[in-house]
Amino acid sequence: MTFRQRYAQLQDASFVKRMMLRSVYGTMALENQTVPMERLEALYEKVEAERTSNATRQTGEAAR
Repeated sequence: MTFRQRYAQLQDASFVKRMMLRSVYGTMALENQTVPMERLEALYEKVEAERTSNATRQTGEAAR
């Protein structure tokens, strides 16, 4: 059984996003460095867009 088969909810993008945001928010709060959840969501979206852009670019270069 693979990791993705065992933990099928990890294939759900909204679940992963929620889990990541809660983890980062909680860790920052423990360090007394609270960050508004809206800011974390914006950063998550920015990183996700960059990751998607890089993946698309690499796929295009590999097709050449």
